[in-house]
Formats: sequence, C-alpha cells, structure tokens
Amino acid sequence: MATKKKKKKITARKKSKKKVSKKPTRKTTKKVVKKKKKVTKKATKKKAKKKVAKKKVTRKNKKVARASKKKKQRVVRAAAKTDTVSQTKIRAIKEDEAKKETTAVKRPVRKSKNYLNNKDLLAQVVMSKETKPEPRMSDTLARMLQMLCKRYASRGQFASYTYNEDMQAYAMMMLVRTWNSFKPEKSSNPFAFYTQCIKNSFIQFLKQEQYQRDVRDKILVKQGLSPSHGYIDREKGAAKEREKKKVNEGEKEKVNPQEKKNQQLVEC
Repeated sequence: MATKKKKKKITARKKSKKKVSKKPTRKTTKKVVKKKKKVTKKATKKKAKKKVAKKKVTRKNKKVARASKKKKQRVVRAAAKTDTVSQTKIRAIKEDEAKKETTAVKRPVRKSKNYLNNKDLLAQVVMSKETKPEPRMSDTLARMLQMLCKRYASRGQFASYTYNEDMQAYAMMMLVRTWNSFKPEKSSNPFAFYTQCIKNSFIQFLKQEQYQRDVRDKILVKQGLSPSHGYIDREKGAAKEREKKKVNEGEKEKVNPQEKKNQQLVEC
C-alpha cells in the first residue's frame, strides 16, 4: 500500500511540473519571430508559383482551343469541297424551312371597330325618310347622331369650354331640324354632312356666347369695373376696322360724282 501511495505522489508532481509554464525569455521570442517570418515568406513564394502556373495553363488552353477551331474549319472546308451530296442536302433543308415559314398560318389582324359606320348611318337615314305619312327620325338614328355629337365635342377645339354640354344640346336641336335635308340620291356620305352641321352649330353657339359676354363687359366698363380678359384688345381691333370702313366709304363718295359726270357726257 505504501509503494502505491508513493507512486501516486510522484506522478502528481510530474503533472504539476508539466502544467507550470515557464516565462519566455528574449532569446525564445527572437526565435519565434524568425520562424514566423520564414513561414510567411514560404507562403508568399508558394502563392506566386501557383499564379504563374495558372497563367501558363490558361495560355496553353487558349492555344489548344485556337488550334482546335482552325482544325475544325479546315475539316469543314474540305468536306464542303468534296461532299457535294451534303451541300445538296443542306440546300434542300433550307428550302423546306423557307417554305414552312412562307406557308405558316398567319393570325388574322383585328380591325379596329369604328364607333359609327357610314353604311349603317346611311341605311338608318333612308329608312327614317321612307316612313309614312311623314319622315320621322328613328331611335337608332337619334342615338347615332347623339354619339357623333358627343365625340365631336371632345375635340381640342371645343373640349375646354365650360358650357360644352350646352353646345351639344344646341347641336342636337339643330340636327333634329336639319337631318331631313340630307339627300341620299346625291351623296352616300351622311357622316360628313352631319359632322359639318355639328361644327357649324358649335361655332354659332360660341358667337352667341361672345356677343352676350361683350354686352356684359360693356356694362361693367360703364360702371367702372374691370371687364373680362381680352375685351379691351378686341374693342381696339373693332374700332380700327370701323375707321377703315369709313375711309373706304368716303373715297367711294368722292369718286362717284366724277363717274356720274362721265356717264352724262356719254349719254349726250
């Protein structure tokens, strides 16, 4: 038992000695630094060698690829010269492909539907004219004319007016009056006829509105208030035109007496 205890103590001492770390001296630190420098130099040399080897491999691969391409081109040229059968086959295949492309089924192009068809409009006009005892506008024709009036009012000329709806109502009233004046014996284009009627009615309505606005502006000027924009410029232009007319009328009056005398002499 005593011997076993002694052995255990000896092993414990050895382990404790191993665990105790000695403090590094100056000599040991210098050696460690030198070893590290050597290791880093070796690693950098290895990396440089690897890069050089990769570059060489890539250059070789490029040369091999170029050589293989040139060989393939030579083989193809030689085959094209010698094998006339292969050329005829290639031509036949190309011709078949071209035929397939030409004979391919093309999808039908969708035609844009107009909001009004001239033929349908003419048919409705003729049908409404033939009603007895008196010609009467049909409901479909009225809807067509209303659609035409609404579409024409959305143009840039007339879309910005605040009383656009009043213009449309006035145009429809004028169409109800004048729709029967279209004669299908002379022309087969009622679309153009009715669009011109709508345009004229719009211009007529705008002139009426301008006249009313001028009356209002004159009243405002008399009361010492500011008129609407552009009224003064319009008045100046109208005054100049009036002066020109007066001048022209005075010149005509001066010329007329001489002409009368000449006529009297000729009669004598």
